[in-house]
Amino acid sequence: QMCIRDRRILMAILAALGICTSCSASDVNELSPQQFNDAVNTDSMAVVIDVRKPSEYAEGHLKNAQLLDFLDEPAFDEGIKKLDKTKHYYIYCRSGRRSHNAAEKMQKLGLTVYDMRGGILSWNRQGLPVTTE
Repeated sequence: QMCIRDRRILMAILAALGICTSCSASDVNELSPQQFNDAVNTDSMAVVIDVRKPSEYAEGHLKNAQLLDFLDEPAFDEGIKKLDKTKHYYIYCRSGRRSHNAAEKMQKLGLTVYDMRGGILSWNRQGLPVTTE
């Protein structure tokens, strides 16, 4: 078994090599549904994007959310290329998996992205508003 001193040395070497040992490779900005809601309502540069399928969007979405289906890869990739880099994108999906992957893709293009932790399922559990308009 590795002793504590050896483990510290190994961690120092990995850190020096730029290998993150405690976080995921991407640093996606995650917000709780309440933080997400507060940020969208106070950020004048905010654009809300729903990355679910059109059928999911139709069942209920956040007010003013634009639909950009992550699972329709060609359309999603084309859509994010057209986004304004000066805006801040607040994205969500059903549970948080698609939006996390979407956020990684968007950040690689130099976009500022905030991902809602737990998706609309978590949003709904907290009783936050949705619309079908």
